[in-house]
Amino acid sequence: MALNIVCGMQTVNLFRTSKFFRQNLGIIATVEKNGKRMLNDKDKFSFFYNSRYRTTIYAQGNVGDIKFYGDHYIKDKTFAVYFGNNFEEFLFEFDNTIMSSKGIDFYLGHILKEVEEKYEEKVKNDELVKLETKPVGNPDMVLQNPGNVSYADLKAYMEKRNKQRYGKTE
Repeated sequence: MALNIVCGMQTVNLFRTSKFFRQNLGIIATVEKNGKRMLNDKDKFSFFYNSRYRTTIYAQGNVGDIKFYGDHYIKDKTFAVYFGNNFEEFLFEFDNTIMSSKGIDFYLGHILKEVEEKYEEKVKNDELVKLETKPVGNPDMVLQNPGNVSYADLKAYMEKRNKQRYGKTE
């Protein structure tokens, strides 16, 4: 699965020291349509980022499936990793100690492993939240207080009524 990393230009220069880094300046950010300059939607991630943060990022290159983008407004060593088709965002602070002791390629592998672990944890938490938050309706609320009825209450009332009328639930 493709990863996109957005960071400041100083941090991009640190990632460029990888022996696997290949410069790729990407696709032009805007195109002319009907006499107007519009955002180019060919690069899905760049379009997503520009729509979300209202700033243009510039492709710098890639290491395999990891694409690097530079954002001129990021001035510190923070970088964001976007994972998956939904572009789940994970923030990191660039760690010079790991890079200087083990190398940039090891550091990229470390980031990949950490992103995958965080993503799996997030998926598990989302599934738990879905299981926990199943609302239970009160069928008597429709008759007692009709102005304060939730969808779950209405559904429970309909099931109760159908059970009474037909002896079954739908």
